[in-house]
Amino acid sequence: MTVSSNTEIIVGLHAVRKALESGDRACEKLVVASGGPGNRLRPILDLARKKGIQVDTLSPAVFQKRYKDKNSQNLVGYFSIRRSQNLEELLALTSAHPNPIVVILDEIQDPQNLGAVLRSAEVLGLQGAIIPNRRAAPLNATTAKCASGALEVLPVATVTNLVRAAEELKENGYWVVGLDPEGATDCGVFDFNFPLALVLGGEEKGIRPLLRKTCDALVNIPMQGQVESLNASAAAAIVFYTACGKRI
Repeated sequence: MTVSSNTEIIVGLHAVRKALESGDRACEKLVVASGGPGNRLRPILDLARKKGIQVDTLSPAVFQKRYKDKNSQNLVGYFSIRRSQNLEELLALTSAHPNPIVVILDEIQDPQNLGAVLRSAEVLGLQGAIIPNRRAAPLNATTAKCASGALEVLPVATVTNLVRAAEELKENGYWVVGLDPEGATDCGVFDFNFPLALVLGGEEKGIRPLLRKTCDALVNIPMQGQVESLNASAAAAIVFYTACGKRI
C-alpha cells in the first residue's frame, strides 16, 4: 500500500488508540512489530480491523530498522494530517462551557515538553490550548506521543500573534493570567474562578515582554528548594490543577 503525502505518523499505544477512537482523522494503515505487547495491542488492532484499516506486521528487526528514531511501543499509525484550528473555532467550542480555561503557550520549543503540557491540560480539564505557528515545537509525532492521546481530543488553535489572541480572548470575556516567577500573587491563593486564559512561557526565556504586559495578572509558584525553577510541563501541571480546583 502506498502512503499518501497528506499523512503523518503517530506512534505509541495511547496516541494511536485515541486517534482511532476519535475518528477525526482518517487512518491509512497501522504497522506493528510481531511479538509486541499482545494484551495491550490487541484491542487497538481489533478496532482498526473493524474500521477496515490495513494492518501490516513486520519482524522486530525490520520494524526497528524502519522506525529506529521512533519511541513507538511497536506500533505506528499513518493518519491524515491534523488540521489546526483557528482562534474563532476554539472560542466557538468553548462558548458552551460556563467557565472555560484555555492555555496560551508562548514559544514552548521542546516537543516533549509541549506534548506533556497538552496531556496535563486535557487530563486536568482545560477546554483548549493556543500555540504560535512560528518559534514553537510542531504538533509532530514526538509531541503526539508525549501527549499520550490528548492531542486527538484537546482543541488546539494555532495563531500568528499571541498578543492579538490574548486581546481577542479579553474581548470575549476571558481574564488573561500569566505564570511568572516574578508574579505578584501565589497561584495557590489567586482567585481563578472566571473564564481564564493561562499564559505559560518557554523553557528559557519565559513569557515574552509584550505578552507579559498584556496579562491582566501574573501569578507565581512558590519555590522552597534550592533549584531555581520547574520545567514548563511540571509548572503547567501545578497551575492547571490549582486553577481547575477553583472552579464552581
